[in-house]
Amino acid sequence: MSFQDRFLMVCFGFAIGLGAILLYGLNLFVPHPNFGIKDLFVFGIVIGGLIFGAGVGIAGYFPGTVWIALGQGRRDAIYAVIGGLLGAFTWSVIFGNVRWLFWNTLNFGPVTWATLLGFNTKLEMFLVSMVFGILLLLMFFFLPRRPKQSMKQSCAFHLIGTNKETTKFSDLLKEEEKKYPKARKYITELINESSIRNARSIILLGIEFTIAAVAVIILRQIFGESTTYSWIGAQLSYLINPKWAASNAYFQLFGGLHIVNGSPVNNPFSEIGWEPFSDLGTFLGGLISSLFISKRFMGFKKTNTKCMATHFWYFSQQESFRIIHRYFYGLIRCKDG
Repeated sequence: MSFQDRFLMVCFGFAIGLGAILLYGLNLFVPHPNFGIKDLFVFGIVIGGLIFGAGVGIAGYFPGTVWIALGQGRRDAIYAVIGGLLGAFTWSVIFGNVRWLFWNTLNFGPVTWATLLGFNTKLEMFLVSMVFGILLLLMFFFLPRRPKQSMKQSCAFHLIGTNKETTKFSDLLKEEEKKYPKARKYITELINESSIRNARSIILLGIEFTIAAVAVIILRQIFGESTTYSWIGAQLSYLINPKWAASNAYFQLFGGLHIVNGSPVNNPFSEIGWEPFSDLGTFLGGLISSLFISKRFMGFKKTNTKCMATHFWYFSQQESFRIIHRYFYGLIRCKDG
């Protein structure tokens, strides 16, 4: 991923920043909120983060956004989902043997910026979240979408109407018009430009998404969209071999499987939050929107666009085999020489 387009990154910053302020603000008034801080286990987070980042960079999707792409009928989303399922299942299988390293070693328990600063009261945590949230919101408002653009092209200047200039990203626009010939022209233009209407539309959508996400967390803890992949693996494993699946240490944590009096028991939603329903809703949202609103349904057709080659490490099948061949040939020559 070359980060030539910062659109998704700054949108995530907006949602996290506003979400942190809303979440800890509600924590001041809600008696028993259903959210908690995960433990800081160094090896698991560092190594897991590297693997996760590599997967996102290669696939071009996050665990949650891939369901939108699947609903939109993108062929590469199928491979990304399969990869996510295989990766999650592999981790579930080895978890019991490597838990001592990735989970227990250098596990400092729940750590936040507030606790690092010695703040423990709800009000103090809210004030820290305000600082953190404002910094992320400032990044969203003042970081231009493209690297070489001036700050005047950022969302804030368009939002308040100071900058009335409309900058169209012609390369993306041409690609999308070619890729989605039946798409609604208004939407295609809206998402491929820096303008007043683009900024104000994104703000409205971002606020709606953030409120929904915070509501889900407050009503019932949500671990993350990626947990769905392990949960699917747990449920499929239970159908094939109930006793083995119910004995799996990771499936017992997040899959709802247990051994009770020597017998396997499956309570699918006892350990997990709303992730499966959230992912299902994301998929249906992508499907319905692409079919009836944006008209951008791709029908799982094969695509190889200039933007994919520019923004991602994309190789054709023939090129991939050629790279692998050269790699192993080089290893053999090094070994012989």
